[in-house]
Amino acid sequence: MHPARFTVPTRPGNGLMILVVLIAVAIGLYMLFGSAGGQKSYMQAVKETKDSGKEMARQISTDQMNTLISMYRESNKKLPKEPAELESPGAFNDPWGKEMTFTFGEKAGRTTVTYLSAGPDGQFKTEDDVKYDSTLPY
Repeated sequence: MHPARFTVPTRPGNGLMILVVLIAVAIGLYMLFGSAGGQKSYMQAVKETKDSGKEMARQISTDQMNTLISMYRESNKKLPKEPAELESPGAFNDPWGKEMTFTFGEKAGRTTVTYLSAGPDGQFKTEDDVKYDSTLPY
């Protein structure tokens, strides 16, 4: 008499399916985070695009503020001392909703504006302060 054998039914190809899934996961992770041969990963490309968009939005905002200041100077024959003089509520708010300050200087016969934001923490003279320099268009 033979001893009883216990067998577990298996499906043919189970090992192959696990291998295919692992390879697919590896390829997906590589596409998201990997960078070989100097190519950017998907996440690096997304970050660069986001940073570029933020810079473009800042530039547009700064250009608009420069135009408001230039128009004020044309009308009043002087530069404003504070954003409130420009009667443009919110135009000089930073991305965190706080009002920015500005100062003026002269460089090569052109008026330069330095915009200063307190940054995300809302406190001036901390590490996250943001400073932009720009030149008035006229």
